[in-house]
Amino acid sequence: MKKNRKFKNLFKKLHKTKLGFRITFYITFILYLISICLLSYSILLLAGIETFIRVIIILILFTYLFIYLIFGLTTLITKKHTKLIIVTILTLIFAVGNVFAYYYINKTYQIVDNTSKEKVIYTTKLIALSKDVNIKTIGLIKNENDTEGYILPQEYIATNNLKYKIVYYEDYYKLLEALYDKKVDAIFIGSNYKIKYRETEKFANIATDTVELAEFSKKLDNQDTVESTNKSVTEPFTVLLLGVDSEYDGLSNNAAFNGDSIMLVTFNPKTLSATMFSIPRDTYVPIACNNNKGHKINSAAAYGTKCMIDTIHNLTDINIDYYVKINFKGVVALVNALDGITMDIDKPDFSKNLRVDCKGKICEQNSNRQFGNNLVFIEPGKNKTLNGEQALAYARNRHQWALSDFKRIEHQQAVVTAIANKAKTIRDVNTFYKVLNAVSNNIDTNMAPKEILNFYNVFKTIITSENFSANDFINIQKTYLTGYDLTIFQGYNMYTFQYNKESLDEIVKAMKENLEITKPTLIKTFNFSVNEEYKVPVIGKIYTTGQRNETMPNFVGSTIGYLESWVSGREITLTKEYQESTTCMNNQILSQNVHKGTLITKGMTLNVKVCKNNPIVKPTTTTTSSTSSTVEETP
Repeated sequence: MKKNRKFKNLFKKLHKTKLGFRITFYITFILYLISICLLSYSILLLAGIETFIRVIIILILFTYLFIYLIFGLTTLITKKHTKLIIVTILTLIFAVGNVFAYYYINKTYQIVDNTSKEKVIYTTKLIALSKDVNIKTIGLIKNENDTEGYILPQEYIATNNLKYKIVYYEDYYKLLEALYDKKVDAIFIGSNYKIKYRETEKFANIATDTVELAEFSKKLDNQDTVESTNKSVTEPFTVLLLGVDSEYDGLSNNAAFNGDSIMLVTFNPKTLSATMFSIPRDTYVPIACNNNKGHKINSAAAYGTKCMIDTIHNLTDINIDYYVKINFKGVVALVNALDGITMDIDKPDFSKNLRVDCKGKICEQNSNRQFGNNLVFIEPGKNKTLNGEQALAYARNRHQWALSDFKRIEHQQAVVTAIANKAKTIRDVNTFYKVLNAVSNNIDTNMAPKEILNFYNVFKTIITSENFSANDFINIQKTYLTGYDLTIFQGYNMYTFQYNKESLDEIVKAMKENLEITKPTLIKTFNFSVNEEYKVPVIGKIYTTGQRNETMPNFVGSTIGYLESWVSGREITLTKEYQESTTCMNNQILSQNVHKGTLITKGMTLNVKVCKNNPIVKPTTTTTSSTSSTVEETP
């Protein structure tokens, strides 16, 4: 009863206060309450970032709300209007600050959340060798789970009530061969086909050989996602960086995926050390989701990200925690958002296109793959500043160096390092959001927002490190996979890169040590000369020799004796089928079942047909003379 009386008396006193001050107090209280609810919500989104501090901030916000309530009521009732005005103005300022904080935190979270593409636009295109072709037969991929090669084409055919004869093919190479060999009039293929197949020998001019007759796009759930291991980035982890060379801006409008750039990175946040393993795209490996059939590693991308991850895991025996697919056009946006990057530019070995203005410079097409007036020029030298187009051109160019793809890999690693070094110089909010937007629009990852935000703890360690002011504040171990070129036959002649096992083993060893899977080998001796500049060794580069793979020669026309001698030093089973004939040389090889250029594998069986030629003996002719006799025998 006494409490009720006190409340009644309090309300009576409050009712007697000036209406204007009372309404202002109520409105300010509600506005501040709304602002702290919004800010508290946004703060709770930042899971993994300073949990204790976040809780303290929320407690302070609500504590101030309680203090303002008590102080405001007291000053109203006691009519200390000056104090009430001061505190109210201060509270309104806090409320506005809370709303701004909510806006920027929520904006950051939404951008981070956008890095994982839940919906993407899939596109299929109907292409032919001529725009005037009379279409009766079309080719499709025989894979009911292929969105761009099967699902969308079927929907397009049904929607437009097209009466085509459909022929199905096992893979895109056979599908394209059918088009080129005119076994079908047209084919449906994914939107990125011009880039994906341009460097295949038979389809080198695919962009000009083909015409697009129709296009069908649809926004669907992203089919190409792989669950992460949910490993904390505050512990040693791996991330697979996959470069997506695309005609489109942004990854939400680009479901097509190819493996032009493949980089496996291990990072140890405790030691701030990283290993960067760039895998040449022509590296010949078993493709995990294609019955471990050998092929170029970039072909795994045609089957999706999971296939690429499984293939690299089988190659390295290293679990991949996260993947990040990066649109190459995003590199342009990112570097421009950073106002350029500074790095050393190698002098090219060759001039390009015999253009006078390319002499001594690096010349490359722009991000839209345009030449002519759109050609990108880069001056070689130390500490050169590159814009976005130049950075992409430097990372992409390989034709102006004798080492070709290996030089490109080296340059890609250098560009990544330069971007990391420039990113640490960000000091204003506008640049931060420009960079954040450039990244989020052009990548797709299996990192959840919580895992990405957890990088805050890594950045905090980096900023407080002694080497933060230095250019290379992260110790990056560069690697170099050595090997040799080998052209093999797999239905067509295909250039491949065959790696040296010793080189791969050393790279994998370094990566596992950085992940703390294995303990590093203690080096007890160290030699140096004051007359020679010390160079940090590149992991895997010293292995240039070793046992090499071979391809099957053409033995037709050779003798079986030569073949038997060749086979004796190899683990090949030789079977012979003799064929009687009078039109060939005895023991001459007439045919073989293994095509010339096929990669030789252990236990392979080589079947050959061999000529069996029984000599035909003519009757003996005897010539008699008074002095001698001659016997003529013709075989």
